Amino acid sequence: MDEGWHCTRRRAVGVRVYQAIMFDFDGTLARTMEDHFQAWKTVVVEYGVDLQPEDYYPFEGMRLDELVPHIFGKYQRTVPDSKELVPKKEAYYLAHHTFELYPGVQQLLAKLQAKPFPRAVVTAGLADRVKRSAPASFLEQFDVIVTGDQTSEGKPSPVPYLTGAARLGVKPENCIVVENAPLGIESAKKAGAYCIAIASTVSKHHLEDADEIFDSFEELNDSKTLKPYLN
Repeated sequence: MDEGWHCTRRRAVGVRVYQAIMFDFDGTLARTMEDHFQAWKTVVVEYGVDLQPEDYYPFEGMRLDELVPHIFGKYQRTVPDSKELVPKKEAYYLAHHTFELYPGVQQLLAKLQAKPFPRAVVTAGLADRVKRSAPASFLEQFDVIVTGDQTSEGKPSPVPYLTGAARLGVKPENCIVVENAPLGIESAKKAGAYCIAIASTVSKHHLEDADEIFDSFEELNDSKTLKPYLN
């Protein structure tokens, strides 16, 4: 985290009426990205790739079948069949992962439920892995869950967040999105949503296209941004 940095507000959240909120999952709500990175790093080394963090983290949110050619292209290696590689990565992740929410996440979700304020998860993760890696009690707090194998295109396409908004029954321009990665921010903005970024996994300069940036959910919870929708 950059010391002395505070939330940047580019546009007042009250300009439009917001009727729902959508969250990215990995690296936004849950502290899972290190486990995902280690899973990828372990699997791709068998193919001659020494995956480095800077070649992975900025591309969070990309669909897994699109991430495989990205990684191997970066290291100028022959691209294996994603149908062969992705199951290996997912199996390693499920065998070694831990599930931990970022501080402040559960407090926010409880307030949104109590309102109630419609909530969705929009993730590039596969449905089976999401269900097997996150407690049912956590997933049940969301009205809608959109996974990477349920959309025709992945982030940074607007399709994932357009799908989430449609399933919530809300226009995308009336949605708030909370993200942690540049591709997710691009997806949210293309969909027409108001995007809040949490600087949990990448440097803040990667998040500059978001409407607001916060260091943490705790800072977001203490801000004025969501208060109209929680009180």
